[in-house]
Amino acid sequence: MEAELAKQRLKGCMKAFQSHIDPEKEEQLKCIKLEIESKVKRIVKLSKSINKGSREGNLRRRSELIQLVDDFHKQYKSLYAMYENLRGEIKIKLCATNNDDAGSSSSSVSDSEAYHSPWQFAGEGSSYFSNAANLETASLDLDSLPDSPISSGQEAESGEFFKDPSNQGKEIENSMTQKLVNESAWLKERVTEKEEEILSLTKKYEVHESERLAQMKKLEDQIAIMKLELETSSVHKKQLEQQIVCKSNDIKQLEESNTGLQAHVQELKAAFREKEVQFSDILTKFEENQINSKSKIDDLMTQANSLQQELDSLHTERNELKHKLFSQEELKSLNSTKYELELSLEKKCHEAAVQVKDLTEKVKFQQQELETSRHCKSALELTLKEKTEELLECHLQIKKLKEKLTSTTLVENETLKENEGLNVQIKDLKLEIDSLCSQKSDLEKEIRDINREAYRSKLEKEELSDKMTELETKLLEKKEELSTLQKKHEAYANDMSSQNASLAARNSTLQQQLRNGETEKIHLQSQLEKETHESFHSLNEMGKRNAELTTKITDQEKSLRENEDTINKLNEEHKQMKTRLEESKSNLQNAERKIEEMTEELRKKFEDGLRILSRRIRVAEQMHLENKEWYQKTRDSYEKENNDLKEKNASLQFGIRGIKDVSLTANDTLASLDTVALKFEECTAHFFNRISKVSCELKFVKDWVMRKNKAIVHVQDDLDCLLAQLDDKEAEILVYREKVWKSDNKVRELEKMIKEKDDGMLALKEEKREAIRQLCIWIDYHRSRSDYYQKSLSVFGSRRNL
Repeated sequence: MEAELAKQRLKGCMKAFQSHIDPEKEEQLKCIKLEIESKVKRIVKLSKSINKGSREGNLRRRSELIQLVDDFHKQYKSLYAMYENLRGEIKIKLCATNNDDAGSSSSSVSDSEAYHSPWQFAGEGSSYFSNAANLETASLDLDSLPDSPISSGQEAESGEFFKDPSNQGKEIENSMTQKLVNESAWLKERVTEKEEEILSLTKKYEVHESERLAQMKKLEDQIAIMKLELETSSVHKKQLEQQIVCKSNDIKQLEESNTGLQAHVQELKAAFREKEVQFSDILTKFEENQINSKSKIDDLMTQANSLQQELDSLHTERNELKHKLFSQEELKSLNSTKYELELSLEKKCHEAAVQVKDLTEKVKFQQQELETSRHCKSALELTLKEKTEELLECHLQIKKLKEKLTSTTLVENETLKENEGLNVQIKDLKLEIDSLCSQKSDLEKEIRDINREAYRSKLEKEELSDKMTELETKLLEKKEELSTLQKKHEAYANDMSSQNASLAARNSTLQQQLRNGETEKIHLQSQLEKETHESFHSLNEMGKRNAELTTKITDQEKSLRENEDTINKLNEEHKQMKTRLEESKSNLQNAERKIEEMTEELRKKFEDGLRILSRRIRVAEQMHLENKEWYQKTRDSYEKENNDLKEKNASLQFGIRGIKDVSLTANDTLASLDTVALKFEECTAHFFNRISKVSCELKFVKDWVMRKNKAIVHVQDDLDCLLAQLDDKEAEILVYREKVWKSDNKVRELEKMIKEKDDGMLALKEEKREAIRQLCIWIDYHRSRSDYYQKSLSVFGSRRNL
């Protein structure tokens, strides 16, 4: 009876198994499996090449990925529906068998569930590629069945039964029936144990699967969000890189323009030096002319001295002639000597007038040369002003570009912060993946180290950018100092031109007016020197403050708030210095206006003096002509008197009276001659005094020009020092740029390492898939073994019935 029950159970199992196995469904499942494998390969390829190529290609690949994932999800839903349908059919058939026979139903249900459990594991294992541990446990439980000694004995006995069935008798059949009964009991116990284990495993698996599905959905959502954020960040990064390239090109163009401007400034300096050389040549010529004029004045002085000596000799001769007037011969000799003296005096006066005219012409020629030099200086000053304006425009353009660079750096910092937030999220996702996949722990540790290195490189890059901004602020301060020095240089040049004009006007002014002008000029120069000294002192204080600020910044990089306070204070002080500079400019403009007013007044006074001198010269010429006429009249009268005396030689009384009259007239003429000589001496004295004053003024001008040249040389030395400092700063900027490029290269290498790690992760995923496929193969193998056992049992039962 037990054997018949076992046969019925085996027949029910085979019927249930054959009813569930449909060849069309198997073909459909195989086709679906091949389609899923091909789609998985396609998804892997697209995920590898998603960030390669153009934007349009990336968009197409993403759309293909989305379609493939949707198809894969639909196929998964269809498989799961098929699985549920099969499960429902099995339950219905189990209920029908329970109505026929309770014992057979329990065995058939246990057999169907034991058979269906590997199908469930295979179907759900193919849909989810991550649950490898549960499948391995199920495969190990199924592997334990064929390795049992009972199954091996069954195979041996069934083999013996098939070898010689005709020779064996009823004894062997009885022993076989007993063995089969024992085996069926043992198999029932094993089946009940396996059913309990499978039920517990299925419950655990369902719970774990629900949790895993929720986690997978969350992870998929987070991955989609992260992909979108990465795409946006990559696009933004590319835009920033393009902007950086454009800004670098603009900076290169500005550097080239700066080099051109510096060359142009050097050319202007060379031209200015040439003009200075020309001015020095003019000064040397002026000094030579002055020396020549001094020599001529010395000659005139010697001539005047000789004339004074001759006048003295004439006075002595006149005194001697007074004693000798009593004789006619002495009178004739006196007349002849007087005539000769008059002729010599006329010649000497004519020579003196000619020399005075020559000197005045030379002075006018020198004044014209000075005016030409002034015009040249004014033209050079205009060119220098134009060039300084061009340089200021270039500096403004550089400032604008630097502001743009600061804005781009701020945008880069924002993107870096966003990337840091994304890195934090990625780290969280990696921690969740570590909880699911223990094998990825080592790789994720390496990725964390790489991310830390990238974060350090980003921090270094930010520090370098901060240093770049500090250097740019220092360069701006130095450029402002250069602009102030250039303005001062222009003020000095304007002072030079105004003072040269005042010197040209001073050459022809009177002594008292010159003294007043000199006192006022000294007062103004003292004020200008005080203001320049104050400005230089303020610049030195600014330099000291800048040095102190640099030391403070290096010491207090950690405290950003204190740095901001100090920067605000410096800005206020800078504004105060700007106001002071504007006040000094206004003071300089007022001083220039005063100097111009003084020059205009001096010119007016000089013109008045020239007019007065011209009038006096005309009066002197008229007096000279009148003296000449009077002298001729007196000479004629004297000759007439001499003729009368010759006629009246007979009468002594009349002659003595005539001699007395002649002596009186001679005394009058001598007195007039004395007055003329005194006037001539006074004129010569005034002329010598004027020449000495002009020579003193020229010496003062030379000394002043030498001082100004020394000041200009000092300013040029300061400019050279500042240019050298600028070169040093540019070299430091180049070094920092090289460091930034190196850090960028490091970041790129780290990104390459991350990509390689991602490729390794994909390879691990493929290895997992291969392991899952091997598990499916093992499941198929166990199915085939179970089929073999069922067939052998059915053959054994049929033979026993026979």
